[in-house]
Amino acid sequence: MKKIVVQGLGYVGLAMMTFCAGAKKNNKYLYNVVGVEKNSKKGLEILNKINSKQNPKIVDDKHFSKFYSKLLKEKRIKASTDKREYSDADVIFVCSNCDYNFSKNKVDLENYVKNIDQISNRIKSGCLIIIQSTLPPGTTDKILEPLIKKNLNKRRIKKFLLCHSFERITPGKDYYVSMNNIERIIGSKDKAALRYTKKIFNDVFKLPSSKIVEFNSPSESETCKIIENSYRATNIAFIEEWRKFCSINNLDLEKILNCIRQRHTHSNIMRSGVGVGGYCLTKDPLFAGASSRQILKKNFNFPLSSKAVEINQKMTFDVMSEIKAKFGKKILSKKVLLIGVSYREDTNDTRMSPAEGVFNFFKNMQCKINFYDPIVNYWKYLNSFSIKKEDLRNFDIYVYLIKHQSFKNLNIKYKNKSLIIDLNHVLETKKRIKILKNKNYQSYFIGSK
Repeated sequence: MKKIVVQGLGYVGLAMMTFCAGAKKNNKYLYNVVGVEKNSKKGLEILNKINSKQNPKIVDDKHFSKFYSKLLKEKRIKASTDKREYSDADVIFVCSNCDYNFSKNKVDLENYVKNIDQISNRIKSGCLIIIQSTLPPGTTDKILEPLIKKNLNKRRIKKFLLCHSFERITPGKDYYVSMNNIERIIGSKDKAALRYTKKIFNDVFKLPSSKIVEFNSPSESETCKIIENSYRATNIAFIEEWRKFCSINNLDLEKILNCIRQRHTHSNIMRSGVGVGGYCLTKDPLFAGASSRQILKKNFNFPLSSKAVEINQKMTFDVMSEIKAKFGKKILSKKVLLIGVSYREDTNDTRMSPAEGVFNFFKNMQCKINFYDPIVNYWKYLNSFSIKKEDLRNFDIYVYLIKHQSFKNLNIKYKNKSLIIDLNHVLETKKRIKILKNKNYQSYFIGSK
């Protein structure tokens, strides 16, 4: 049985390890699979959660939970910090992050390259390395491949296979479905690497050939990921400037956008919102410029992508400034409840969540703040400010931030003179109308009159 090692066990790596461990043919498991994490505080925390034999609740997806639990019972889920696991691996998925340093305006390639250096110093001849990380275009070709060759030459190893295949997993209730059914993009200059990677994806996800798109260069695969996320980030920024215009002129943006969506060519136009969060859209558009500066050494600017990030970074501040202008002293020193604090619905991921900007706004307004989010199990405010469902009454201001599925039947009895703020289209139309008709409440619904 061939061995697969999945390096990096975050949102992407945990899912990849699980699906590889669950790959079967003729009712027999196909691969021996182990996940490897860094021997760091964060890495050990992740490892302890996995090895505690509990289902790590990273998303509110019953399909993934059921799949993971089944494999856990069958002792298919294994994780370690031992780098020696790389030495006999036939396939290694690299799922660790490549971060962006905003203060230095550059991609932190040094730490990522160190990771690849450690892996390539241990692999055996013929090992296939599949890079799943989001990288500046050109990284695999110009930096990683020469490094791997250099390390293998020291050990007189000539044969290895290298492919880039970025992950498109959707955090939340579609975590399992998106991982299992979405098209896979693979890019390599080596035909043998493409064939082998394609076989792995066929084994693990039972994908037909039409759902595996091949590029003859890892740089094209890397670029595909950056364009995909830059497009989405720019779409969000585009709506933000129209949100401001409509707000100033008392126009109903959401009604306008619903009208536009009737044209199938415009059906994916974004909604207004309180801000952009998560690990990808907040940084990926900047990888294009970083590629030109740090890797390809060509002076090429990306004004739209860069401006989109700039607009999105200010979005939460701009929305909350509008709240302050509208309600002024009415929000000073009040009791505030934030409802949902992850960056996206049905996930516990709080990285770069707009909720932090909202929290800080009310803190500066000398408010007493609590939050309710039964899915989130890590946030720096968790221990001091989280409350339970039975404690949701008696707040002056209710701020809806995330549309978790579990919030659909959340009926809060607001006290008189409450201010209800929906910054992300959480409340259904009937609930909004009921609030608007009640003269005891004040309200603000983003994107609406």
